[in-house]
Amino acid sequence: MSSSTNTSNDEDNKINIPAADILRLILTHLTESNLHQSCQSLSQESGVYMAGLVGPSKGQLISCAEGGRWGECLEILAGLDLQRYRRGFIEDYLKARGGDAGGGAHESIITPLEKALSLTHEITILELADRGEVELAYATLRMCSEMLDRTLPVHGDDDVDNIIDSDLKDDNNYYQSNKNDDTNLGMISTRSGDVERRVTALSSLRSSGTDTSLLLPTNYYGPSNQSQQKRRHFISKLLSRHVPEAPVQRLSTLLQQSVKWQCHTGTFPTVQQLFQEQVGNDDDDDGKKKTKKRKISKQKKKFDLVLGNIDMVGSTDDKKHKCKSSLAKEGGERIPSRVKQTIRLGKRSYIESALFLPDGKGLVTGSSDGFIEIWGEPTRSVGDNTSPDSLLQNDIDYEKLRTSDLEYQKNDELMMQDSSILAMDVSHDGTMLVTASSHGTVCVWKIADGRLLRKLERTHGGSGGSSDQGCAVTCCKFSSDGSKVLTGGHDSTVREHGLLSSRMIKEFRGHKSYINCCSYVILPNSSIVTHIESGGERNFLAVVTASADGSVIVWNGRSAEALREIIPPISTAHNSSIRDAESIFSSRSIHTVIHMHSPPNTMVVVPRSDRAFLMSLSGSILHTYVRDDVQGTDFLAATVSPSNQWLYISANDGKCIVFDSSSGKVERILTSFAEECCVGKRETT
Repeated sequence: MSSSTNTSNDEDNKINIPAADILRLILTHLTESNLHQSCQSLSQESGVYMAGLVGPSKGQLISCAEGGRWGECLEILAGLDLQRYRRGFIEDYLKARGGDAGGGAHESIITPLEKALSLTHEITILELADRGEVELAYATLRMCSEMLDRTLPVHGDDDVDNIIDSDLKDDNNYYQSNKNDDTNLGMISTRSGDVERRVTALSSLRSSGTDTSLLLPTNYYGPSNQSQQKRRHFISKLLSRHVPEAPVQRLSTLLQQSVKWQCHTGTFPTVQQLFQEQVGNDDDDDGKKKTKKRKISKQKKKFDLVLGNIDMVGSTDDKKHKCKSSLAKEGGERIPSRVKQTIRLGKRSYIESALFLPDGKGLVTGSSDGFIEIWGEPTRSVGDNTSPDSLLQNDIDYEKLRTSDLEYQKNDELMMQDSSILAMDVSHDGTMLVTASSHGTVCVWKIADGRLLRKLERTHGGSGGSSDQGCAVTCCKFSSDGSKVLTGGHDSTVREHGLLSSRMIKEFRGHKSYINCCSYVILPNSSIVTHIESGGERNFLAVVTASADGSVIVWNGRSAEALREIIPPISTAHNSSIRDAESIFSSRSIHTVIHMHSPPNTMVVVPRSDRAFLMSLSGSILHTYVRDDVQGTDFLAATVSPSNQWLYISANDGKCIVFDSSSGKVERILTSFAEECCVGKRETT
């Protein structure tokens, strides 16, 4: 099998996994699940066998060897991939010897597992004859004589030193000492011949008298006239030592580690448990109150590993399901209908940017006066027996600064820059925060202690003078590993900065106006990009940017070359008086690009227009999101729900339109969404 699976965190890190190893993991999982017939059928169809036995199977193997149930032993050993074990053993053996065996010399190497398997066949033949099944013993000997002669020579030294037990070396000394005794039997020089000699001697002894059922020839089971039980114990020790054992639940462990890492790097969204409390009075869309008691409901975000989707599942209590029939119709993810809390700043400052921490238990805001604050103080204490992750959303007060675990905010030592904070981003592990200001300064902070880790000045232009201010930085994004920061500014360029060197690494040029958003994305080598564009790589890192010139550009993250320029069909009716088609004023600014994990390789493009688009990364339009109540309004900002089910878009009339992202249908319009925000821009809700 020549196919392989590639796992990539970025374009430089790849792990090539042979398809045969994937099948071996599946075979082990089937065995652990007691699906032995399915395991056998898969092995027969694919020609791939298990690399090792699972714990219960190996325990059964040792038990069968101690009890002399050799048929079951051989059936269990038949599922092992001896060739794979042999290749690995020879590689280790040659490395230990400090050289390579040329000319096929390694073919003479006999592995410990092969010798243990041959000894298992040998004692099977001897015990069959001891039980009176002489004809069956001879038939078995004819079938495995070649294996016995190759792996267990009567004369000569072992090919693998210091590997086989001393008891097995005693076997070779025994056969070496009996070399001169073979003259009367025709100079027997093979192991199969010696086994045949012992079986023949037993048959002759048993047929010579009437009460000889317990008599055995000398050294019948082994050197020093070993007993049957001692020989069984010796072989069981060999099998216990040399038969490989597969780790418990290896497949599920690898899948869990993979999902956790991809959530950490941003490939998959973080899988969390969501708590929603609906108690007492709820407001409807018109702001009126309706009194209806509801119990606390718990909802969990369930990740579909097979399809790559995230579904919302509620409580297993049938009564709760009946009470939440309306939530079930909405796919289990509730659409908010009222303002939860409001953060108010001073009269001379307002919030320029805001984002939630990855765990959802903190809100970071950047204000016009340069302050960076983290909100979300727990309303109940976290005791010794309570984990911070167990806090419900209603146990967090977002109107208060988070001081319980952030000492610097408790001491009024806030993070701050010298101008307005226009953009922010949090690393995937939630430990670092990057902020960008209107003077072109980018700062990287450690959230736990508020310490400034890096400060990059004039990241987008500037002559370097003490009074010079760089171009404003309007967007920023961490790389998946947190070692680089991507920024876009008013100079119409996107730049990648290395945090280790504190210098610019790449520059992406091609837009005609200022940059509104930028992001990293891993693209497959498929219809999205050609084999040549990807540099022959199966997966590679790309950069997606959107600008006020009305275009979205997909870049090669390694070479900074533009791969695709996507221009959505945006209506420009009110700009029809401008005739120059090349002018940026004839376009609508694209302010938001949201990458979707369901469906994969898609993005939501939101321009300052009356419609938004769900598009593939190749530029195809899959859905168009248009309001069905009014026309002529412009979309100002957008985001998606954690499961990608709902698309929230705010308009310039103060309303928030909730779309079903999969169908494009308007599900709800929040009429009082921006009433407070439009007063003086001093508050955020």
